[in-house]
Amino acid sequence: VSKGVRDIPGNFQSATSSVPSGKALLYFGLFLASGVFFVFIAFTMFLPVMVIMPQKFAICFTLGCGFIIGSFFALRGPKNQLAHMSSKERLPFTLGFIGSMVGTIYVSMVLHSYILSVLFSVLQVLALAYYAISYFPGGSAGLKFLTSALTSSITSCFG
Repeated sequence: VSKGVRDIPGNFQSATSSVPSGKALLYFGLFLASGVFFVFIAFTMFLPVMVIMPQKFAICFTLGCGFIIGSFFALRGPKNQLAHMSSKERLPFTLGFIGSMVGTIYVSMVLHSYILSVLFSVLQVLALAYYAISYFPGGSAGLKFLTSALTSSITSCFG
């Protein structure tokens, strides 16, 4: 009987094999809470004074995004998360988001450029929105349609 139960597709063991361990859930929660905290601080404390010191917003927001991405690495495991992020359909979103994060830190910490910090912070917020929307079914197709419609309307106005 036990052999017959083990051979049934969708048995208990296969259903629970993808459930993360308690330690993984704990790390996921800690990283996610830290990320949400930094993003919250960036928007509540540093967004109102972004005109004066955009580097503080940029660094805080980037740290928050890094912790949030780290939480999924803790939940799914580094190898699985890297494979997921580098899959063919996810790679453009991943590169855009990580590129905007690296660019934000570089212009804030190395170049100390006020204008580029604002620009890269805006790019990072847009990349985060695009990255998050890409997880919804039909989200990326809808976003591509809106982007192309917006681009064509802007070029028709100015071009």
